[in-house]
Amino acid sequence: MKIIDRAALTLLIIGGIHLLLIGLFGFNAVETLFGDAEQWGTRIVYILIGLSALWCFKYYSFTPRGGSRLRDR
Repeated sequence: MKIIDRAALTLLIIGGIHLLLIGLFGFNAVETLFGDAEQWGTRIVYILIGLSALWCFKYYSFTPRGGSRLRDR
């Protein structure tokens, strides 16, 4: 699971940087690399970033000290 967690977090960071570039400069790196939004490559990248965001919801169960609140249950 550690590999999936790191991959999801990496994709989520890439997605955040992507949105930063769009917001600041109007530059869409994904569409530049993979074509317009109707192309399959672009859609797959967006789907992977969205799934990564959903996967990272589980981090809400961690405390600021790095431990899980569910450990003692």
